[in-house]
Formats: sequence, structure tokens, C-alpha cells
Amino acid sequence: MIWAAVLLILLLIGLVIHRMNLERIYRRLSDLSSSVSRDKLYELLSIDHGANFSAMVFSSWVAFFVAFMYYLLPKMIPWLLRLGFPIASNYGLVLFAVIAASLASILLWASRNFPVWLRLSEIYRIYPISRNEKSLCAATVLVLVGSAGLSIYNFVNYPFVNRTLETLSWLLLLAALILLFIPVFKEFVEASR
Repeated sequence: MIWAAVLLILLLIGLVIHRMNLERIYRRLSDLSSSVSRDKLYELLSIDHGANFSAMVFSSWVAFFVAFMYYLLPKMIPWLLRLGFPIASNYGLVLFAVIAASLASILLWASRNFPVWLRLSEIYRIYPISRNEKSLCAATVLVLVGSAGLSIYNFVNYPFVNRTLETLSWLLLLAALILLFIPVFKEFVEASR
């Protein structure tokens, strides 16, 4: 569970840095004009990266949450068994993935009503993103598939969980989260100079 806490802390750090980037831009523009509102600023700064990139980012976040749930799956087995969830079959694994993906999609869709800095699928709208950075964000899905695969392997072999594979799965999740936040971190570092 310590790994899950580290992932959630890194997610929060990424969101806080995103908010700091937004606030820095807002402060600089409000020095020039006092009539700048945060919502209007976000609309003016929004860069349309294209439907393919938006769909890829949305699917990357959904894949992250699914892989994260698969990472937690071996620890949730006693709880799922008490609920009568059919986890000891391919059907149960697919059903679990569908439920996790549906919940993640609903969360991302509902986040449109959250404050601007909490909208995970819209984080990239204020950052200029190069083709290489887009490729790195696209690679996230493959990294997350590997992480979920290792977690499923550990789940199938429960209670004989391979700690090396568990650590590797966690490291892949961590790498995916860092890849998803590359434009945010890059902007923060460049603005700090």
C-alpha cells in the first residue's frame, strides 16, 4: 500500500505544479490588465492539440486508473471474495477491467465541472506540446499495459505474489504517471529559469 500512496502523492504533486503554472501565468497577465478572469484566461490559453491527441490522453488516464486498480487487485482479493466477485476467471478479470475503466471514464467526464487545475484530461490544453512529447504521452498506454499485465500475473498466482514483479509493476505505473505529467513539469522547470 505504500506504493499506492507514493503514486497518489505524485499525482497530487503534478496537479499542484499544474495549478502553480496557471497561477504564475494569471499573475503575470493581471499585472498587465486588472480585468483578466481565471476562466477567461483558461479559454484564451487553450490550445487545441487535435482529437487524436485528446482521445489518446483520455485513454491514457483511463488506462492509468485501470492499471492502478489491477496493481491493488491482489490486496483486494479477500474483500472481493466476500462480495462474491468472480475473480478466479478470465471473465472476472475482464469484468473488473470494464468496471474500473467505466468508473475512471465517469470520473474524467465529471471532472469537467471541477476547477480548471483538477481536470486531468484537459491538463494539456495550456501547454505547447512538441511531437516528441506527444509520442511520450502515447507511449504511456503501452507502459500501462505492461504494468497491468504484471499485476494480473501476480493476481493469478495469488497468494504466491512475486515481489519483484510487483515492484516492476509499480515502477511502470510511476513511469507512466511521470510521462503523463511531462508537459506540466517541463513548463514548471522552464518558468523557474
